Amino acid sequence: MSAGGSRLRIGLDFGLTTTDAVAWPGPAGAPLGEPLRHATLQRPGPADTAVLDRALRELGVQVDEVARLAVTGGRSRTLPDTWSGVPLVKVPEPEAIGRGGLALAGVRRALVVSCGTGTAMVMADRDLGTYRHVSGTAVGGGTLVGLGQALLGERDPQALADLAATGDAGGVDTTLGEVLGGGVGDLPPEATAVNLGRLADLTEPPAAADLAAGLVAMVAQVIALLAINAARAHDLADVVATGRLAQLAPVHAVFDAVAGLYHRPRFVVPADGARATAMGAVLAVDKRG
Repeated sequence: MSAGGSRLRIGLDFGLTTTDAVAWPGPAGAPLGEPLRHATLQRPGPADTAVLDRALRELGVQVDEVARLAVTGGRSRTLPDTWSGVPLVKVPEPEAIGRGGLALAGVRRALVVSCGTGTAMVMADRDLGTYRHVSGTAVGGGTLVGLGQALLGERDPQALADLAATGDAGGVDTTLGEVLGGGVGDLPPEATAVNLGRLADLTEPPAAADLAAGLVAMVAQVIALLAINAARAHDLADVVATGRLAQLAPVHAVFDAVAGLYHRPRFVVPADGARATAMGAVLAVDKRG
């Protein structure tokens, strides 16, 4: 049995690339804080009871320790309502994304951007209990991994980020200054005009680090610009970026740079954002009582 004999509330977020599992002790509504245990399953396959079993093993949890399982994402809606005597509560993914992002950022209203294999954007308002998918893009971590593998022979996101941190996107991108002879509006001459715009004219292959930096910049700029427009459209002062992609230092840096150019909204990247959606699933179930 878990510490102090308390049964566990477990959240599972089923993703295409990873499934995140988190466990907290205490009754419904007890403060979550740091998870008691957490685990990440790499490429686990579609949501099914075999993945549930694997997740508990990775957490080091026995079925009789579980009070209930909150599941979201992927094909979680196809799971049974109970498993091994444990209730499975299915939480809509926008609600899980929104609740988790707001909780980690410590704000009550924001655009929560889940930067996963693809990118989902949720208008989240804790006071109104509104969590609505309002935008998104197929560009995300999967795009970075796919292009990294195709162009650099590297598919590990952290390795790509580390390589990008040593490079210069200007080696492969075209700037506004080069295209227009200066900036435009609030954008300075050094702002990107065309992602990877130099590649077609290079007489030699670009430096691997510069290409990695260009790939990171392209993916992060697409997400950041769409998020800014979505937040402004819904009069939201904050953008909360969650998911593993947002945790990569070069991606986070691009978010900050883009936000700095447009001044509003504010970008927040919570430190534990990779587990935000799994956390939000537990919070959603707690709210239901």
